[in-house]
Amino acid sequence: MRVGERGQSEVIGVVLLLGITIAAVTATVAMGSVALGLITDEAQSASVENGMSQLSSQSSLVALGETDARRFDLGSVDGGQLRLDEDAGHVTVRVENGTDGDTTVYDGPIGTLEYVGSDRTVALQGGGVWTVSNGYGRMVSPPEYHYRGTTLTFPIVRLNGTEQTPQSGTGVVRRVPGDSDNVTETANPLENGTVVVEVQSDYYEGWYEFFTQRADGSVTKYDGNRTTVARLVVPDDVAFDRAISLGGEYTHNSGNNGLDESLYEEDEVHPSPGPMIDSALREGADSGEPLSNCFDADPCTGGTYYASGDVDVGQRVEFDTSGDDVTIAVDGDLDLGGNELEITNDGDGVVRYYVNGSVFANGDATVGTASDAVEAQRNRFYVRDGFLEDGPGQGSVDVDAVVYAPNSDTNLAGSVTLRGGFIFDTLTTKSNAFTVEHDDTLDDIEIRIGGGSGRNSITYLHVSENVVEVDFD
Repeated sequence: MRVGERGQSEVIGVVLLLGITIAAVTATVAMGSVALGLITDEAQSASVENGMSQLSSQSSLVALGETDARRFDLGSVDGGQLRLDEDAGHVTVRVENGTDGDTTVYDGPIGTLEYVGSDRTVALQGGGVWTVSNGYGRMVSPPEYHYRGTTLTFPIVRLNGTEQTPQSGTGVVRRVPGDSDNVTETANPLENGTVVVEVQSDYYEGWYEFFTQRADGSVTKYDGNRTTVARLVVPDDVAFDRAISLGGEYTHNSGNNGLDESLYEEDEVHPSPGPMIDSALREGADSGEPLSNCFDADPCTGGTYYASGDVDVGQRVEFDTSGDDVTIAVDGDLDLGGNELEITNDGDGVVRYYVNGSVFANGDATVGTASDAVEAQRNRFYVRDGFLEDGPGQGSVDVDAVVYAPNSDTNLAGSVTLRGGFIFDTLTTKSNAFTVEHDDTLDDIEIRIGGGSGRNSITYLHVSENVVEVDFD
């Protein structure tokens, strides 16, 4: 090799080494800049989140009349953008009373103050603080929404302001008169029906999280229109002055005329048993005995018994309620098969079944007492889904009971005998061998369908609109 060629190779090697070094340094600086940017944005968002929580507390004090005005400081907002939209977020509160009609208690916007960062948005809305990051929303601090005994107080905090894109994170929040047209005074106490709270918001997932923690009823979120709906129980005293009460219709698919019209009523409104069932399941899971301790006992005595899934009854079960009532809580379906469930002692002790699924029976299954008389009130079923819904034929099933299953599309397809009081959604009879009898002793009995033990059923509802104006420096 010539000396010139070797010298040229050394130069090329140095150039390549310098190039690799410069590329590595450039990549490191770029990655460090991105990481520093993410850390900076997260720090600013966290600072604003803390400021929003303080503003939430201050605006609530102002909104509820404890002070006329308060100054606030959201911290540094240079890394993002503040936006105030008076029309963002919408709350509807109504009381659904079925055939008596619905009453809209509140229907209006609540306003939103947002800090929009690179990777996270923090917002004050309805007196609560919410955040969205990575496409998912959560609650930071709760809105003004309180249970006290059986009273729900919902002072809706609505934001107003003239500056839609403020540059400063400091200012004053003041109380202004609300719009009385948005609120309809509720006739308290509530006697029946369902209180529905509907929130349409970009932060609906946070509202969903809040309601599932605080609401005593069903909570549903709808991603399509970014809405969360909470349906809250109003206790209702349900009478059993007919053998069968239906939310829908009765259909007979056989040769005779079906049930006598005096035995049933249609198009009745029945509140959900869900909160009562949920309460019984929680109690059973926390302090109850395993259900096998009851169904395998001889007899099953007073107390609460719990099963965490479906239950198939495998033998005759006797109950002795002379010492205390019996509670059966099943977090699934209860299949009686062809077995007998019987209260063997005299008196007025009750066996209550809370079933978070459906109740099935076939063959010679029976539910009742040892008495020759019908004592339907001593066996009570609260069923979330169906009662005798499925199957081509139930056999010679015989039930003396009070059954509250307002979601059930019940089919009587065999030699089924129902004595007592029964509430279903719909009823179809598919043979001529069924028997339905009303227990006249139920005429003077009403069963309260409410939130269950330890639940906050709503008897009194107080909704108000409380408007605060946000003025930035």
